[in-house]
Amino acid sequence: MNKVQHISTKHDFINTVTLGELNTHSSPMAEIAIVKVGLTTAGLRTFSTSIQWELSTLAKALGTTERTLLRNRDKPLNKQISENAIEVARLSNFGIAYFSSIDNWNIWLDTPNVQFDNQPARAIMNSIRGRELIHRVISGLQHGFTA
Repeated sequence: MNKVQHISTKHDFINTVTLGELNTHSSPMAEIAIVKVGLTTAGLRTFSTSIQWELSTLAKALGTTERTLLRNRDKPLNKQISENAIEVARLSNFGIAYFSSIDNWNIWLDTPNVQFDNQPARAIMNSIRGRELIHRVISGLQHGFTA
């Protein structure tokens, strides 16, 4: 097993955010079913702690507020927040696999990048297109392309 595979299986944040309901190898239909029901804030809090983000930082990345996450403590979150959470978890798996650690991933997320109009990646993570661009930039780094 190579280093990237080892790191990505060590941290399966999709499993974390869904409290074990899904993992990186789950089918798209299983993911759709979980999103339809909605994730709980318990999974998001566990993910937030695992990835060393404040709950407010995670809320921003999901396109919601910390208050919404705290207020919905005992009921499922809406489809959009749930879907965003799975996508942020998936992107974090990918980023950590490339950067080799949660610390390096977080440093990179907070470093301004010319690919993001000199904003840090974290500033654009709250949109689908932003997450796609972050993924594309990391893929480019994997293949030796730089800004």
